[in-house]
Amino acid sequence: MTTTTIEPNVQPYLFFDGRCVEALEFYKTALGAKMEMLMHFKDSPDPSACMPRIDPNKVMHATFRIGSTSIMASDGRCTGQPNFQGFSLSLNLADESQAERLFAALADGGHVQMPLTKTFFSPRFGMVADRFGVLWMIHVAPPIKPFVISRTFDAPRDRVWKVWTEREQLLQWFGPKGFKMTTAKLDLRPGGSFHYCLQTPDGKEMWGKFIYRVIDAPSRIVLVNSFSDAKGGTTRHPMSATWPLEMLSTTTLAEEGGKTKLTIEWLPLNPTDEERKTFDSAHEGMKQGWGGTFEQLAEYLAKA
Repeated sequence: MTTTTIEPNVQPYLFFDGRCVEALEFYKTALGAKMEMLMHFKDSPDPSACMPRIDPNKVMHATFRIGSTSIMASDGRCTGQPNFQGFSLSLNLADESQAERLFAALADGGHVQMPLTKTFFSPRFGMVADRFGVLWMIHVAPPIKPFVISRTFDAPRDRVWKVWTEREQLLQWFGPKGFKMTTAKLDLRPGGSFHYCLQTPDGKEMWGKFIYRVIDAPSRIVLVNSFSDAKGGTTRHPMSATWPLEMLSTTTLAEEGGKTKLTIEWLPLNPTDEERKTFDSAHEGMKQGWGGTFEQLAEYLAKA
C-alpha cells in the first residue's frame, strides 16, 4: 500500500472576536488583500459546531491572500476585544515607496512601534500595530546584486544572433563545457518557449526551459529561465533545493569592430531570503558554468 507524505504547512490564523468583516475590508484597502473564502456561522453545515450566544451573521471562517501568502481568520468567540500578542506578521517588500505606502495604511488608526528606518539588514524596516492590534513588521529586502558575465566573440553580430536563436545551431554548442544538448523545441517569439534537455558528462539528463519576454533582433533577448522536466513543467534545481525557482535573464549583443560583445545578466524572480542568499553565494560557480558555455560557443563559431 502506497502512502502519500504531506509536507507541513504553517499558516497564520487570526481571531478578530467580532470584528472580522471590518478587518477583511481594511486589509483589502490597505494591503490589496484578496478574499478566497468566507463562511458565516449561519452557513455551517453542522449547527452543533456553533457556540451558543454567538451572532449567526459573524464570520466562522475566512481565508484571504496577501501576495502569495494565505491568512485565515475568524470572529472566534465574538467578545469584541481581539487580542494579538506574542507574534507579528512580516510583510516583505522589494520597493521602498511601496513600504512607505503600506506602512502608512496599516498605521491609520493603529500604533507605530518603530518608524520606518534604515537598518543594517534592510534599507527600510519598521513595526506597526494596526487598528485591530495585529503587529506588522515591514521589511524591504536589500537590492540583489545581479550576476553579469561578458565575452567578445570573433564573429559579426548577425552571425552570433543566429547561433543564439536557431534550434539546429543551439543543438551544436549550448550548455556548460562537456554537456550535450539532446532535445530542443524552440518557439522564438514573445510568450514562446525553448524547452531543452542537456546530457551531463556522466550521461544524466537535465531539462531546462526559457519563456521569452522580449526579442529585439539582433541586439537583445529577455526571458525567464528555469529548470524543467520532460513535460515542460517548472522544477527546482536538481542539486539545490534553495536555488531560485525562476531567473530573469537578459542577453545583449553589441557590435565591436566586426566582433560581438555578448553580455548575460541574471536576476532571481521573487526570491525568498534563502534563495537570495543561495544566488548571491553562487556567482563564482555561475561564472565557471557560463565560461564553459562561452568556450563551446567560441569553438562552434570558429568551425562554422
